[in-house]
Amino acid sequence: MRMITPKLWQPAVLFLLAVSGGITLAEKVTDSNALFDMSIQELMEVPIVVTAARDSQRIDHSAIPVSIITREDIHFSGATTIPEILQFAPGIDVRRVDRSRYAVGVRGLSGLYSDRTLVLINGRDAMNPVFASIDWMHFPVLIEDIERIEIVRGPAGGVWGANAFNGVINIITTRPSDTPDNLFSTTINEYGDTYNQARVMGTKGAWRWRVSASYEDLENSDDAGAGRMVSAFPELNPFIGFSAYEARDFFRSYKIDTEVQYDISEQTALSFGGAHSQNEFGDLDNLGYFPMQDDDSSVTRLFARIDHEFDAETRGHLQWYGNYVVSHLPQVIRRYSYYLNDLEGQLDFHPVEEHKISVGGNLRWTHITTDNQSLFNEAVFSEPVFDEYGAGLFAVDHWTITDRLSLESQARIDRFNKTQTDWSLRSALLYALDSQDEHILRLAFARAYRSAAAIVRESSISSLGGMFQSSPSPDEFGNEHTYSIEAGYSGKIGDNCMLRVDGYYQRMDDFLGVETQMFGPVSISTFDNYGGADSHGVETELTYEMHPAKISAWYSYNELNTDDPAEVVRAFFPARHKAGIRLLYDFDQFWTGAVNFVYNDVIHLNEAGSPFKEASVFNRLDMTLSRSFAKGSGEWMLGVSDVLNQTEDPVFDINTFARHETPGRTFFTRLQWRF
Repeated sequence: MRMITPKLWQPAVLFLLAVSGGITLAEKVTDSNALFDMSIQELMEVPIVVTAARDSQRIDHSAIPVSIITREDIHFSGATTIPEILQFAPGIDVRRVDRSRYAVGVRGLSGLYSDRTLVLINGRDAMNPVFASIDWMHFPVLIEDIERIEIVRGPAGGVWGANAFNGVINIITTRPSDTPDNLFSTTINEYGDTYNQARVMGTKGAWRWRVSASYEDLENSDDAGAGRMVSAFPELNPFIGFSAYEARDFFRSYKIDTEVQYDISEQTALSFGGAHSQNEFGDLDNLGYFPMQDDDSSVTRLFARIDHEFDAETRGHLQWYGNYVVSHLPQVIRRYSYYLNDLEGQLDFHPVEEHKISVGGNLRWTHITTDNQSLFNEAVFSEPVFDEYGAGLFAVDHWTITDRLSLESQARIDRFNKTQTDWSLRSALLYALDSQDEHILRLAFARAYRSAAAIVRESSISSLGGMFQSSPSPDEFGNEHTYSIEAGYSGKIGDNCMLRVDGYYQRMDDFLGVETQMFGPVSISTFDNYGGADSHGVETELTYEMHPAKISAWYSYNELNTDDPAEVVRAFFPARHKAGIRLLYDFDQFWTGAVNFVYNDVIHLNEAGSPFKEASVFNRLDMTLSRSFAKGSGEWMLGVSDVLNQTEDPVFDINTFARHETPGRTFFTRLQWRF
């Protein structure tokens, strides 16, 4: 990557020092010993999470490490994509493959076609079941509607099932009852990229609603001052012509998101809604095939949910949701679609005073259709139309053994018609070192699994005139499995400071990879379960919040070693060392400054080189300064993202033979009006 001159980064350092020097003391805020005995004011001071156990609990009482990116963090970052937001959280590996595609994973094992991190939107599955991918830019989620993002680090299959292998990212949007106001927002940067959002909300009697719409337009890397092409195989350039490739990573998207709430009674509430995105974006090469035709996708998400409170200690919900996607990817397949329907329910109750139990399950049906234009250079499925069915059951028991000791147990079993029956487990012992419940130790064991997506199980591909061929194993392959042992500490350090330290050892077996055989110039790759890996690491996070400052600093060490150095896992390893800081400072009632910094060292590879080239050292510094006006109704922001880098180096994902650099430092401005 090309670095900028010291003259450009000096203002960033001066700004950071000025903000750090302005921190002052505030009055002590004490925590209550029991969540349900807290006042409203106290509850507002204690972070509450829902993803770790599918129920609300204090973040320091969770059985698995959780980090939160708040609405305030998101708003003042000035970021307009979810991966940009996630890269400033501990334990997350984020690499931008191009301007419209990202590889994101908890503790690594990420890629364009890797699903070892489960992604949810309001607790509802957002994964692509055909390609094992996470279509980050296609989600019909609008940035200013995100209430918070909860990031669970570690195997979380005990409540979420398949593919919560290394962790879970849950994007939680604001409910109509919590939506603060109507909004119009527009952002533009020096390249001409724009992000625009409008939102209206309303209330009438027992009804509440929110309607949001957005339009986003990103120029390709060439037009944004980057785009230098690099070949993974220079020796093939005379045959394929990598040097003639142009960056085609533009992105345009229209999105709409609606939600309606209706209070049937004091005990029963109904909510339903729908979201849709229409996306057009440039293609990229796949095994050397680069048709240079625009891709497009249509994503629709619908849901209906009813919640009922039976008594003070018993409540439950029943919901249906559907994901409907139609996509054209000329470099992979001319057209595919899937229709996912999921019916799930959950009951939370206290059978005795010491036990809090949640039980639930789901039924799922996915209908998949594929349509090829050619038998070469495209993924050809064994059947053009097929159905997949699944069902799961889970239970969570939080047992308060003594005033200081508690045990949380999670267990789940899933059955799929296309793959095997499998199970997940988590058991965590939590011990409070003090009577105020401010210092807590955690010891946990977990098991989870990853189930292969349709493209791995059902398709084969022949590219470049048959020189590169891949196909599933002739024998049925099984799921990947992981087991982890974890230990952690969370506690208050002083009046306004929280520290969390989490260490883990994780064993991974039955890795789904490829074995490649060479027959002259022809390579034939076969998918199957090959070997395993050992992973270990430690993650620390320190948060300090005392008006007018809010600071979160973190460091992660994540190591992964495969049993066989030549094992092809088809995903990025984690960056060993990751560190970052998020800083927010209110200068006065009008001016707010924010600094976000992240450093990732080089992503190492095993001898097999999967993906083809290592990802180089990555760092990013973003800075914003905001000014409110018109009695808080208006806000103007000036910011610069990726201050330290003029361009970012190419990132090679699996199956990509040629990649290009992407733009780095970008100045932008944003105007918002709330009414």
